[in-house]
Amino acid sequence: MKKLFKVFGALLLLLVVGVAGFLLLAKHDPDLVLSAVKRAPPDAPKLDANPERNAYFGELHLHTTYSMDANVFGTTIDPRGAYRFAKGEEMEVGMTGLKQRIAAPLDFAAVTDHAEGIGMVAQCHTPGSGSYWSLECIGTRYKVLLVFPRLFNANVQSGATPARYPAGACGDEGKLCVKAAPSVWEDIQSAANEHYQPGKFSTFIGFEYSPTLVGGGMLHRNVIFRGAKVPETVFGAADGFAEDLLRWLEARCSEPCQALSIPHNPNFSWGLMFGDSNANATPLTKENLLLRAKYENLVEIFQAKGSSECARGVGSSDEECGFENLFPACKPGEDAIDPKTGTHAIHCVTPNDMVRTVLRRGLSEERKWGFNPFKLGFVGATDNHNGLSGDTTESTYKGHGAPNDSTPELRLGIETNIVSKTLGLAITGLNPGGLTGVWAERNTREDIWDGLKRRESWGTSGTRVRLRFFGGFGWPANLHQQPDMIKTAYASGVPMGGDLYAAPAGKPPAFVVWATRDAKSAPLQRLQIVKGWVEGDTTKEAVYDVACSDNIQPDPKTHRCADNGARVNLKDCSISADKGASELAATWVDPDFRADRAAFYYLRVLENPVCRYSQYDALKLGVAHPAGFPATIQERAWSSPIWYSPTR
Repeated sequence: MKKLFKVFGALLLLLVVGVAGFLLLAKHDPDLVLSAVKRAPPDAPKLDANPERNAYFGELHLHTTYSMDANVFGTTIDPRGAYRFAKGEEMEVGMTGLKQRIAAPLDFAAVTDHAEGIGMVAQCHTPGSGSYWSLECIGTRYKVLLVFPRLFNANVQSGATPARYPAGACGDEGKLCVKAAPSVWEDIQSAANEHYQPGKFSTFIGFEYSPTLVGGGMLHRNVIFRGAKVPETVFGAADGFAEDLLRWLEARCSEPCQALSIPHNPNFSWGLMFGDSNANATPLTKENLLLRAKYENLVEIFQAKGSSECARGVGSSDEECGFENLFPACKPGEDAIDPKTGTHAIHCVTPNDMVRTVLRRGLSEERKWGFNPFKLGFVGATDNHNGLSGDTTESTYKGHGAPNDSTPELRLGIETNIVSKTLGLAITGLNPGGLTGVWAERNTREDIWDGLKRRESWGTSGTRVRLRFFGGFGWPANLHQQPDMIKTAYASGVPMGGDLYAAPAGKPPAFVVWATRDAKSAPLQRLQIVKGWVEGDTTKEAVYDVACSDNIQPDPKTHRCADNGARVNLKDCSISADKGASELAATWVDPDFRADRAAFYYLRVLENPVCRYSQYDALKLGVAHPAGFPATIQERAWSSPIWYSPTR
């Protein structure tokens, strides 16, 4: 009976594809044309280095038509188009006729197309290939969304069961796609090298390793290379588990090749990204965790699929943990881990899904392993599937999936499509995504990558807030007001991503915080320091307001500032013109410091509230804002942490 249903399903798909091919010839993708010349990066000119470093904003998670899903959705921008958009050129949003331009050019960008799909896209768009006329390839070229679940589910890993290549498009054991991938990978490299402009715009060669889980969960990593020396091909879900990816990098990427593996937003991983087992549900090992500590220095704290900082009711009472949470906290029983898969129930979150509680866990795990396996800096990203690098403005948001979310009706849930059903989520729960900020000496691949490696980076919810975060001992109480603040902080302290050790005479560390607003966004409301620490056999956390706008001072007992009264007019999305600050700074000393307790600290910057993109959409249609989603948001940024250890 099952075989009969499969045959019937295949015939039905063939019929739909045939009808679609007849009716939608205008939407047929052009054949794939790869660069015939392998481009080397330009010779770097002699550039002056700023010892106090410059702030650069960029994109580290982006998909173009070379990604299977983006291609099926109707995205037409290739890596070269993505880089042109990042530099400020206007581009079309998939096959929609809509035009989009970024609010301001980026300083750097990486195209991270799905490793699993680049060989398949080549097969499906190269006449004469071994699978050009397969059902999957016909459906891909003619944008028949019925093929998306079939291709998406091929990447599912479950316990010890690995992902697989789709047989129709990739042939026996995926051999056709494996053979085709290197040529596309070479073209991706050439595109990055063509658009690299040292001193002005840096491009990074990269790809996304993209295994999925049952229910649409994801264990993705974005692999970002430091320079032009990279492996000869990519590593996808059908090639192995996450731990195999790191072993592959260890074997295939030796100097001058260097790589970072950045975990995708963990709120979508059903507890497995930072769980109590490996990706294949086997026990954690010191060998695997050492590789994670070597390659996985960063984590996406924010992207289109929501915030992974923290969640209400998940190990935190922080009132700001309700920001862009895609899934609710798991109910009792839902949080139970299945030993066969290493996952909890789908579409909910537990402490292992939230970055802050993972950082707390890292402090505890250091006792067990002799090192902290979860010493993670922060980045933000869009995960845009339109090829539109850094497209994060709320008021002009046109979606992430070409025609599938390009209209207000689709984004507000008035209309639905097969993509949202396959992922098991409401599109209204998504958002425009975030950005990564980095402090670096120059705008070059090497300097920016090194800034990422040392975790002198911050993630934002899409805004371009600039922030500084330093820690040190023996600093004056007004260091933030001194003209040599940056020089002093670098000379006698550590920046975000760094380590403080063994407090002298048990004295508490001081932290210098500074932020300036994004001129195209709302004024700043407050600066907060988030602390996590070990206390006995448990870990705890606290949040301190350390600088607030409008001359409001933190309450010495609650460590909180009163609300500054900034408001949003939901009728036209105008905001309070007389509230907030363009710059905030402070030198803060931890009032609850204990020299014998390991801890981490990070800076969180909150802007005044603004309209969420969904409110802009509701106003365009003249309809009520959908229930269950906020009409306003407070854009924000998160610095990478600074860690304190009682011993070296």
